[in-house]
Amino acid sequence: MRPARFLSLKWKLLLPLTLAVALGTLALTWFNDRQLRRTTEQARLDSAVRNDALLQFLIRQNERQLVDAGAGLADFLAASHEGPLDAAPGHLLQRYWEQLSLNQGFESLRLYDADRQLLTGFGNVPASDALIDKVLAATLKTERPTSGLTCAGRCLFYGVSPVLRGGLTVGAVLVTSDMSGLMSAFLQSSGRELAIVAPATLLPHVATAPDMLRVLPDLRFTAPADLPRLASALSRSDGVIHDWEKLHPLAASPDAPAFVTRKDVTRQEAAISRAFLANLATGLGVFLAAEAVLLLSLMWFMRRLNRVSTSLPLLGEGRWQRARHRLPLRPQKLNDELTGLENATRTLATQLETLDTASRSQQHELESLVETLSHERDFITSLLDTAQALILTQDRRGVIRMANHYVESLTGLPESRLIGQDFFDRLLSPQEGRDWRARLLTHFGGDTAPLRFEAPLATPDGPRNIAWIHSLIGQQAGAESLILSVGIDLTELKSAQAQASFLSEYDPLTGLYNRPAFQRRVAHALGEVGGGAVLLVDLDDFKAINDLAGHSAGDAVIQHMADRLRELKPAPALAARLGGDEFALYFQPLPDAQLLQIARLLCKGDSAQHIATACVGLALVQENCTVDTLMGHADLALSQARAKGRANWHLYNAKDGIRESLLDRTAQLALITEALRQDRLQLYLQPILALQSGLVAHHEVLLRVLGPNGQILAPAPLIAAAEGSGLIREIDQWVLRHAIALIAAHPGLRLAVNLSARSLDTPDLPAQLDSLFQSYRVAPQQLTLEITETAALNQLADAESLLAGIRDLGCKIALDDFGVGFSTFQYLKHLPVDFVKIDGSFISGLDRSEDDRLFVRALVEAVHGYGKLAVAEYVENEAVLKQVIALGIDYGQGYHFGRPQLAEDVLKDFQNRPQGLRDVS
Repeated sequence: MRPARFLSLKWKLLLPLTLAVALGTLALTWFNDRQLRRTTEQARLDSAVRNDALLQFLIRQNERQLVDAGAGLADFLAASHEGPLDAAPGHLLQRYWEQLSLNQGFESLRLYDADRQLLTGFGNVPASDALIDKVLAATLKTERPTSGLTCAGRCLFYGVSPVLRGGLTVGAVLVTSDMSGLMSAFLQSSGRELAIVAPATLLPHVATAPDMLRVLPDLRFTAPADLPRLASALSRSDGVIHDWEKLHPLAASPDAPAFVTRKDVTRQEAAISRAFLANLATGLGVFLAAEAVLLLSLMWFMRRLNRVSTSLPLLGEGRWQRARHRLPLRPQKLNDELTGLENATRTLATQLETLDTASRSQQHELESLVETLSHERDFITSLLDTAQALILTQDRRGVIRMANHYVESLTGLPESRLIGQDFFDRLLSPQEGRDWRARLLTHFGGDTAPLRFEAPLATPDGPRNIAWIHSLIGQQAGAESLILSVGIDLTELKSAQAQASFLSEYDPLTGLYNRPAFQRRVAHALGEVGGGAVLLVDLDDFKAINDLAGHSAGDAVIQHMADRLRELKPAPALAARLGGDEFALYFQPLPDAQLLQIARLLCKGDSAQHIATACVGLALVQENCTVDTLMGHADLALSQARAKGRANWHLYNAKDGIRESLLDRTAQLALITEALRQDRLQLYLQPILALQSGLVAHHEVLLRVLGPNGQILAPAPLIAAAEGSGLIREIDQWVLRHAIALIAAHPGLRLAVNLSARSLDTPDLPAQLDSLFQSYRVAPQQLTLEITETAALNQLADAESLLAGIRDLGCKIALDDFGVGFSTFQYLKHLPVDFVKIDGSFISGLDRSEDDRLFVRALVEAVHGYGKLAVAEYVENEAVLKQVIALGIDYGQGYHFGRPQLAEDVLKDFQNRPQGLRDVS
């Protein structure tokens, strides 16, 4: 490499500085002015693009608001008004228009029918022009909303929404607004004034500022080649400079208007001029500064020399940074006399500092290593002491060298007493200590793999199950190797496993087998013994005990029953609690008489020993009987026992037909379910007469079910199946809905509908009825609800509040089948009923039985005494009718007055009769 040529310091300063000043001044002035103007033009183009996008957004927003407003009114008209649109309530439309005009500033609201005829309008409602008529036709044809902007005459936004009802277009809603909202939003968002130019006249229709209308025709717009839709122009008037933009945000069409924006850019143009003058002034300043630099250059070189001379003493003092700070490194292409001296001084300072830094670094690393080892030692010690495991070290002879706090806490000995003791003698039993000592020492004699075993540990609190893991450590270090022993306490885990095993087989409350364990053991017994019997025991009124006395009392009853089962003689081979209040027993073959004696004993309760009465189902093991079949037979027998009442038993017999009865009920449920789903239900009406006037007071609604072939099915088994499954609630709802619809179709008609016991479990029944009355616009006084005496008394507290809620609506309540249940006359005082229907079993024999007459007379007097009306059922002939009238009964019902007939047949000429009570003849 050739050495750098020598050039005097004087020339190094003079030549480059003079040249730099001349070129820099010219280039900087030209470049700054050029760049500023290019930036300004690009900013204007970007502004035009943004404003075009903003206009598109605002136009779509205005159109969407109009469509939403029209669609809202269209939906409202379709949902709330069923008549023709020209009959729509005017005050509702007026209120809707006032909200639109007040809140959103809309121009007008127009309602058209399906023939595009204007029905009504609000606001500025001009005559229908050709464009609006065309848009209406398109909207009514496509059934889709249409929106747009029109400048025919004046510029308006419009939105057209179809009115759909029942899948047909019955009209349309037109909403319009002027351009003020658009111009205001555009001015607020962009800060630019806006004018709209009509496509035909090329003259502005409307503008934010009035003077735009005067200036706009004289402007000459130019557009870039790549963006012909965005044209711009500048205007100068009275010292004010405006930047103009001509935008076309709408889709290209002959009718689409253009949008012209304006902004005052006087200050920006003035700033560009000032920048140009500032550049010139800067160039002149640079030139003058260069001359000053030439005068000071020699002084600068002398300062460099002085810095080198003052830096050398700092090296001897070890102040390396200070020396380098005095001699900053400056890259140079041409070296001078001072460059070599400065470089040598810097190099020397760097080398001396490197040596000093290396020495200090080694010292720091040594101190850091000592501190790290200290921290690691403390961490390991803390870890060993806090770990919930027994951790200790021992030598190959079994002598303990170290033990953590957990070992101390379990053994009750401090570490000082543990160290030096034999691991196998102190922590293991003598026998296990001898066995594992030999195995451990033999294992680590030729293998380094960990050794695992479990052994009990004797502690002051009792033995603990410990799992030990022994590992050899320290053999790589060349020192004496030790054995690390880690023990995990498995006592709680073993206990939990034992508890889980117990719970998988036994009931935790009683200690009896649970259902899965019982069935497994019965299946095993059937395979070995091949005979025997299963008894299912279900406690009576257990839910009432839980509800009234609490779950602790219920648990006590369950436990007493379990103790009783254990004490049975002969003892059952298996006893289990299946869940809740149900138990199961399996007996090996016993005489039938003995089995029945056990069943009778279990049925009896003992209040002194807190043993409730129970129902018992028995099933004998049949040939080739599986456990599932046996349990199913016992369950069927238990169902029969429950059906007999409290404290009853039943022995399963295939000839009883229990299974067939269940299958028949399932078939009946399928029939009624299918009929309900396919709407194969019919309403029949039977008249109820006011006996004093002989006129029909109301009709009772009776349900008939049609089979798949149209035949009428027997209702009793169908209703029984529906009540058992809960389907009766849906049937009640169907009957109520259709009965109220009949009342709505025949003003003045009064009906009585039967409610099932399941419906009395529906707390929101009053709300459902009120909703039906509102929907069909029916007075609740036209409907009477009949409930059976048994259903009401079984749920007296709930029924009383539910019936009161129904009665508050205005409905009347009738108590059906009165006299056949276990009621007393006192219940009449509590139940909010209007009618009491005396069961037909007491009415049909009034003409023959004095006992029936005495009983019915007592019932009627009690009913009247409580201010209620009596209704006689099963009035079948004139003789019975005379007795009914003589006893003072208010209303009568039966074949003597009329048989149940199809509702449509009864109501054919209903409207032609007088209102109020109806004559049945």
